[in-house]
Amino acid sequence: MSWVKKRILLGRPDRQTIAKYAKGSDRYLGVLLLVSAALLGLAITQPMVTTLGFLGLDGTYSLLTAIPELFKDGRGGLAVLIAVLIIILPIILLSTAFDLWYKHELSDSKFLSKSRLLKQLGRIWLLLIGLILIAIYFATQAGADTTLHLAVYYLVISIALQKLIAARLLPLINAVELVEIEGDID
Repeated sequence: MSWVKKRILLGRPDRQTIAKYAKGSDRYLGVLLLVSAALLGLAITQPMVTTLGFLGLDGTYSLLTAIPELFKDGRGGLAVLIAVLIIILPIILLSTAFDLWYKHELSDSKFLSKSRLLKQLGRIWLLLIGLILIAIYFATQAGADTTLHLAVYYLVISIALQKLIAARLLPLINAVELVEIEGDID
């Protein structure tokens, strides 16, 4: 395996991270993390919808441009809900998974706290994808004046990849925690 590929897949050679113990297709979780982060970045910054009247918006909006417009229209609660659920929580999930995969060593105390956080965020995923799909449904039912752009699908794929990453990381984390518990019993 070349040095670059090994570095991308396993991280730094001097750290004993969970990436070093992944086998088979799980070794590519780091690459999936990077792809999911890139898709999330595109989903947040690229135009997502062109509308005449959906949620009181007129024009073409990305998530970053729609949030200030919703505040201006007096829908600050909706803007905060979108910012927290669609932008902040996925970023926290990605950064937590990234930290577990590449940064925190298995013996580090932060590894256990980050793994607990990832477990909690993994449970919120169903809420996130449900809200996104409901928003897509309402946007498509809003009429011919609303057009969804490719960024919507980037968001859905990014959230789905995040769930896949969390689902594959949790058994690896549980195996590490089980080994630590068995080591404490002996």
